[in-house]
Amino acid sequence: MLKRLALIGGAVAGIVMLRKKAKQQQAEQDLWTQATDDVHAPVSPVAPAPSVNGSSAPA
Repeated sequence: MLKRLALIGGAVAGIVMLRKKAKQQQAEQDLWTQATDDVHAPVSPVAPAPSVNGSSAPA
C-alpha cells in the first residue's frame, strides 16, 4: 500500500514538474516572439551595374 502511494505521489510530482517546464518554455517562446516581431532581416544594397558606354573604364 505504501509503495503504491509513493508511486502515485512520484507520478503526480513528475506531471507537475513537466507542466511547469512546459509553461516556462512557452513563456520563453512568447517572449522571444514578442521581442523579434518588429525586427526584419537587413536588406543588402544592390551594387551598381558596370557602365556599358565605357566612360568609366580604366585607361
